[in-house]
Amino acid sequence: MQLLQQERLARVMLVCVAGYALFGMHLYLPHLFGIGLQLPFNVAGWLWVGLMTTLGLWHWHRRRLLTSRFWLGVVAASALLWLPFFYWHNNSVAGQALPRMLGLAGGLLFYLALQQCRFNGRGRRYLLYCLLLAVSVEMLFGLAQFFVLEPGNPFGYNTEVRSPYGIFQHRNVMASFIVTGMILAVYLWLNEAKSPWRPFLFKSCWFAAVLGAGAMLVVLLQSRAGQLGLLLGLALMLPLVWQTLAQTRSKRLLATLALIPLGILVGVFGLEVFEMSKRSLSIYTQADGRFDIYAHGLRMWLDHPWAGYGYGGFESAFYQTYADWREQTPGAEALFTEMGHPHNEFLYWAIEGGLAPLLGLLLISLLVLRLLHRVPFARALAWVGILTPIFIHSQTEFPFYHSQPHWFMVLVLIYVIDAEYGQRRLLPAPPAWSRWPVRAWGLGLVLFMATGLVATQQLTAYAREQGREAAALARVVNPLIWHDRMAFYRHHWQLKRALLAGDRAALLDYVSWARRFVGHTPRAGLYYNSYLALLAAGEPARAAALLAEARRLYPNVVLLREPSMERARQRLARMDAGLSPAELNDVIPLYDNLRPAIGGAY
Repeated sequence: MQLLQQERLARVMLVCVAGYALFGMHLYLPHLFGIGLQLPFNVAGWLWVGLMTTLGLWHWHRRRLLTSRFWLGVVAASALLWLPFFYWHNNSVAGQALPRMLGLAGGLLFYLALQQCRFNGRGRRYLLYCLLLAVSVEMLFGLAQFFVLEPGNPFGYNTEVRSPYGIFQHRNVMASFIVTGMILAVYLWLNEAKSPWRPFLFKSCWFAAVLGAGAMLVVLLQSRAGQLGLLLGLALMLPLVWQTLAQTRSKRLLATLALIPLGILVGVFGLEVFEMSKRSLSIYTQADGRFDIYAHGLRMWLDHPWAGYGYGGFESAFYQTYADWREQTPGAEALFTEMGHPHNEFLYWAIEGGLAPLLGLLLISLLVLRLLHRVPFARALAWVGILTPIFIHSQTEFPFYHSQPHWFMVLVLIYVIDAEYGQRRLLPAPPAWSRWPVRAWGLGLVLFMATGLVATQQLTAYAREQGREAAALARVVNPLIWHDRMAFYRHHWQLKRALLAGDRAALLDYVSWARRFVGHTPRAGLYYNSYLALLAAGEPARAAALLAEARRLYPNVVLLREPSMERARQRLARMDAGLSPAELNDVIPLYDNLRPAIGGAY
């Protein structure tokens, strides 16, 4: 009876994965840009993950838990990643890291839910087909963006730039996703190479279309991370390709692989024929400031190697320490602003958490390699090739924060490897009371993300409305999902009212809030607003000191230069107290839209 229930659960889970791959992953709604839960498709993705986790673990207390040695090892390694979250001496803004910590925990629970389904070999192959299906839909989106969409389209797609980024809003995120799908298509083709011709015909056409369209899109996207991932991934796939050719002598595989250079040629033709923003060939010899970021990030870690600078405080610590280093280094140039990640995942955790999370990440990487050690050599290299594009991307940018589908894809890929080659473990049945926290997690995640989608639309409408009203903020159904932006908008209304009323206490309260806020989300515009608030409150000395600090951190920001500040001071002196808060921005241009930290070199 238990086996029948698990087989039924596997079928239901497979339907959910297919539904997510076909529909949930590609949700587009108007939004305010950014990363993580600021993008609606990520919110929808976690909603589906919450649903699938609930289904997989609903009856987990009724039988012994099936898991693996790999999963238990990752749980132990994840404890090292959680450890700095509880450091008492430098965790004043650790709450900013809570979303990514919960994302890690949610991924592990989803992985455990997959393990309870006990997919057979055919079911695991269908899981991989679902991933390829998701990639195929994104490719169709990318092709439609490049060839079909017109100016003024409802998706906000920029037809002048014509970068076919799919749902991901950025070229490199799209590129690493489709390149992973291309290498996965080759792997699946090799598994089907001995199939009869008729059943294989449809799959062969599908795999060929993925390789041809993917190669074309990689060229059109002009993504260095994607192109490098494709080259390395295919190189690691070659031993298995050669082995399969030696066994089957199949010409179909060679014909399919020939579509990759054909797609590249079509992509190059598209770059030349269509009007679009072409990147210079110098992008292949320049690092876009990454070497400066990596060098200073390494200096930061070496300065605080054991405990780091505290979770959630990377951006503020980066600009503070870089300003200190720049003052001591003649000729050092200023970096770009709004950079919330050092463009390297290992470096990010090491800077914020020190040695413990770095060891945790290294341990997880070793566990994956140990898992692959049990796989035949050529097939192990092929699996490394499939995982390579996203791994390379994580070492040059931050795909897991920009795209929940990348995290989902990695989890499913590693689950398939683990289920086929890993060492299984049966744990005792959990106590009956434990089902309620697990169910609360899954259902709570679904509810939180569903209300989060509504809140995203409410806040997007508020931000784009010309005559904003403070009362609209109170109607946001889930303010937690936009916690920082909600706090920014509420205090911005406080600033405008205080400026009009000359309320010194409220102005100083705004400055105090802004000082706390820049501890985790530093923005030059907040320094600009605080400077005006201090002037209006009759604190010119504090205002001058604050402006000097802001210029030290952001020497290349035009808003903080003297002509901009002089215009603001003049308009502040001539301000009419009879203005409404909504009209104040026409007189004194305040910083009124919190820019997301998407990374200057991103």
